[in-house]
Amino acid sequence: MQQSILIRVTPENFSQWRTAHDECRVARLDYGMTDGPVYRDETDPNTVLVHLNVENMDKAMGWFKDERFKAGVQRAGKVSREFLFASKKE
Repeated sequence: MQQSILIRVTPENFSQWRTAHDECRVARLDYGMTDGPVYRDETDPNTVLVHLNVENMDKAMGWFKDERFKAGVQRAGKVSREFLFASKKE
């Protein structure tokens, strides 16, 4: 089953957030998460939709408790996030 986490992210400073997000790419692999595309909103380029491909949703959720995620959140600055979880049965 294909699974994804979609996160609508609105950072106060896009460049700061993007740097912190990209710095966590390798750490996310430990949780079976690979980066999909990042879509920027046409009307508000500070708002993006982040698509993360997930091998196992339960394992992936551990990322959000990891100290590396928490440190990345601090480096990203002020950010609002909305999470969506999706799965597609083969």
